[in-house]
Amino acid sequence: MRRLIALVLVGGCASAGAPPGGPEDHAPPQIVKVTPDSGKTSVHPKEVEIRFDEVVSDRPSGATTLDQLFLISPRTTSGGSANVSWHRSRITVRPPRGFRDNTAYRITMLPGIADLRGNVRRDGASILFSTGPTFPPYSIPGRVFDWAALKVANGVYIEAISKADTNLVYLTASDSSGQFDVGPLEAGAYIVRALIDQNNNRTLDRNEKWDTTTVTVSDARPMIELDVIERDSAAATFQNIAVDDSVTLRVSFDKPLDPAIPLQPALIRVQRPDSSQLTVTKVEWATAFDQARQAQLADSARRGDSTRTRQPAAPPPTPPVVTPGSPRPAPPPPKPKSPPPDRAVIVTLSPTTPMLTGTTYRITARGMRNLVGNSTDIRRTFTVPKPTPKDTTRKTSPDSARRPPADSARRPPAGRPPLLFKP
Repeated sequence: MRRLIALVLVGGCASAGAPPGGPEDHAPPQIVKVTPDSGKTSVHPKEVEIRFDEVVSDRPSGATTLDQLFLISPRTTSGGSANVSWHRSRITVRPPRGFRDNTAYRITMLPGIADLRGNVRRDGASILFSTGPTFPPYSIPGRVFDWAALKVANGVYIEAISKADTNLVYLTASDSSGQFDVGPLEAGAYIVRALIDQNNNRTLDRNEKWDTTTVTVSDARPMIELDVIERDSAAATFQNIAVDDSVTLRVSFDKPLDPAIPLQPALIRVQRPDSSQLTVTKVEWATAFDQARQAQLADSARRGDSTRTRQPAAPPPTPPVVTPGSPRPAPPPPKPKSPPPDRAVIVTLSPTTPMLTGTTYRITARGMRNLVGNSTDIRRTFTVPKPTPKDTTRKTSPDSARRPPADSARRPPAGRPPLLFKP
């Protein structure tokens, strides 16, 4: 029995639990040493070791395994992901086939490392060293946006592939401001891709958001912009046909369309049941149409207010006073350079060929490219709804303000003398 108790106690001491007693710890793990030192050249490590000031958990936050929190750049296209090992207060990282000679490496640790009390590192870290005598002089800086949400995208997986050597893939991830800097790189042309990797498998899967561009790396280092959005290879198809009025259709698609499509009436055909065509006079993006309509309504409201008693204009807002030493107001968050792609168009018909209620029409669209340039002819029928009949069973209350008084017929109009009748 004593021996059994001793074995249980030994097993309990070996478990990775939070130590009892002492002040409660709210600080995340801090890096105290990295081997080899960042910035070193001509080193040939078997692995990279990262030591922390406390025991870290082998179950990271926001990832299934520790290896999902580390990127080794560059990696070979056939090399696989990083090999990561947990050793309580230290973590070791190495490529599956070891570090190559005469290669500059960047090891990126993503946010998510936690201690045994659940305190999580919200910041990442980067370790740079070279197995050769120098570092390449260039890199590719940029920023990633979630295009549809019009906001920066953090934690986005970034790849840069050299056109001169497609076997090497350079990796990094965007920070909390959406910015990234992939490298170090030699001069040349690179294909850069950003991916919101939802399942952390470092591969583009269906329904994941991504964007790609080609960059020529030289002495100039312009910041590139990548706008990630779902880009399905399947051609767009109709999602909904809504009749706004007898000459206006709102045509929605199941995926975003290429903003570079030159919208024109020839792209849309509307046919009657006998196959004769209605005349399409205009096709425009739904977002621009709605914005123009809202501007017209606002302008009409302003003109209506101008006929009333004008109120004194409100004074302009007073800018905040910034005293020395006080924090300055935060600048507005950055936005993508271009508005997000639309999923709908407005089709306007000629007033001489309006749609008739209760009639079924066929609509055909051609050349409506998706974001990867694919399109096909798509067709669908729709019926113009009949107007909702009025409910005549409900009695309306008399409107005394509009109904003339009962004896109004016998009263003379204002300003005229009464008529005199002879007996």
